[in-house]
This record gives sequence, C-alpha cells and structure tokens, in this order.
Amino acid sequence: MAATLAQYKYLGPDAEIRRGIGLTIVKQSPWLSELPFVEINNNISRYKMELAAAAADTYEVGDTWLEGTPTWEYRDAALSILGGDADDDKFGRLATGGEDTMASMIELKSKAVANWFDELAILGQTTAVAKWSASKNFKGLLRLICECESAASTDLDGAIFSAFSAGNNSQVVQAASGASGALTLDMIDVLVDCVKPKPTHLVMNRQLRRKLGGLARAAGNNLTIRTGALGEIITSYGEQIILVDDYTPINFPDPTTIVSAPAAYTPTTSVAAGNDTSPVFALRMGEDGLCGIHGAGMIHVERFNQLETKDAERVRIKFYAGMRLTNKLAAAVLLSATAS
Repeated sequence: MAATLAQYKYLGPDAEIRRGIGLTIVKQSPWLSELPFVEINNNISRYKMELAAAAADTYEVGDTWLEGTPTWEYRDAALSILGGDADDDKFGRLATGGEDTMASMIELKSKAVANWFDELAILGQTTAVAKWSASKNFKGLLRLICECESAASTDLDGAIFSAFSAGNNSQVVQAASGASGALTLDMIDVLVDCVKPKPTHLVMNRQLRRKLGGLARAAGNNLTIRTGALGEIITSYGEQIILVDDYTPINFPDPTTIVSAPAAYTPTTSVAAGNDTSPVFALRMGEDGLCGIHGAGMIHVERFNQLETKDAERVRIKFYAGMRLTNKLAAAVLLSATAS
C-alpha cells in the first residue's frame, strides 16, 4: 500500500537522521505531506496509464458475451536524484558556542530539497529553460497531463470551460480562447468534473487561492479549515484539499486559441498582459492515480567526516524520487485563468 513521506518507516543506518529529514521535508512541502509514494526496484517505472474504463453489460441465457477490457498505454517515469551537500565548518562550529551546527545545516538543506521537489512537481521536464526541462528531472504535472493525449504530446490542447466538451485532451480546461479570463467558481466546477470519480486535491498558487476564497465568500460559503496530523492547517474547497505550491506559475502565457505550450514557457518572464495567467490542477492522489515513486530506502544520507580541501565535515542528502500518473482521469488542469 502506498504511504506518504510522513508515514514511511525508516530502518537501517542513520534511521533517526533520515526520519528527521523526512519530517522536515513534509513540513516544508505541501506535496510531500500529501502525495503517496510507491517503491520501484530500478530507475525506470514503466507503467500502464488507463485511458478508458472497462465496459460491463447485462446478459441472459444464451447471449453472446462481449469483451470489454480497459484501454491503456505504456508510459515511462524515471527516478531523479534530488539532494545536496551540507558542510559544517569545524572552526565555525567552535565560534557558535556549542550549537549543533550540522543539525542546522541538514535542516536547511532538507528544506532546499523539498522546495526543488515542489518546483519539479509542476515544471519538471518542460519549459524552455534547461534547469527545469533537463531529462534528469522527473516529469511534472504539466508534462504528465500533456501525455494524457499521447505519449509524444508536449502541448495542452483543451476546450473552453463555458461550453466544455472534450477536446484533443479531455483533461485540459481553458478559461478563455487566445486570452486570459478571471477565475470563477464555474471554472473550478468544470475542472473538478474532469477527474473521475472525483479529485482529492486542488493545487494552485497563493494568488488564486485568495481569489477562490473571495469567490466562495461572495457565494455565501467559505473554504473549510482543519488541523492535520502534524499540526498543519488544511484548507479545503468542498471535498478537495487545497495545496498551495509557490512554484505554480503566475506568468504563464495566454493560449493560442485553446492550445497552451508549456515547452515554450520561460519561468523568468515578467508578469504582463499575455503572460499573467496561472494553472490550477485537480488531482486524484493514490496508487491508481497520481502518486510519487521512490527507490529503496527513499532518503539516503552519506557522511564525510573530513573533507580533503576544507576543514569541515559533510553530510550528503539524496532523495530518489519521481511522479507518475496511472490513470488519465486522475489529473486535470485549468489554464489561462487570472486572479484579477
């Protein structure tokens, strides 16, 4: 059964340090507090993406039975190595008067790993910039939803929310054609309906979360708030938990008619007319939907007690991780929406 990072049981060498790193990452990353992970035994997870559900019929004696297996295609999801080195200078440690400086370094590096996962969860293996588009990164949501159309698809070809009918990619909803449109509750409702049987989470940036809260209050409702298992605040819209990922773009380009091209997106583009939209994602997280993948041990720690060229000790943190989408109907995106 898939477990979240917080539920994962750390055993073996450095179990306590690895558990501490895991808890730090969970508190830092909205993704890693909610996303279930499954272990794979090699670098490539070759899996089946379900494109259409199996069919069933009613029969009576003497009827000819019909074949109705689900439709699926193979997809590949590779593990990436997220991590970095945390160096603890020995002289600097003396100057702190007994503070556990290595623990502080490990905590800060763990937060950096969590932040990088959050970036790749949206932008991995897409954009026009090598930092995000590099093949060594795992595939993020924009790329995974492109592949709902076909394994070779790199664009998001959808349909307008106000007259939604499945376009080339039934998991893509556009707020406007060739332009941007202010977020509405109707747009969110259409997005939610694209995920079957229903989404567990909505992912957006802070601007659109504020907009959604204002729309809900104006409609006589509000976002619901509760406390999670680790003391974190959980906000929900209806049945869906809202995850705020600060790396969700605020400067995504307007579509060309109803087609968006994440491979041409430059994350450093200034926010301006034509580049002022933000995607919103609806997801069904689970082993049979969107889930994380990890290598054996999940988080690894390596110690270097004395560096050759520095008077310092080093801890190397490695997180073998990725994401995969095993059902086409488990993820959808709303594009060309703005918070204005």
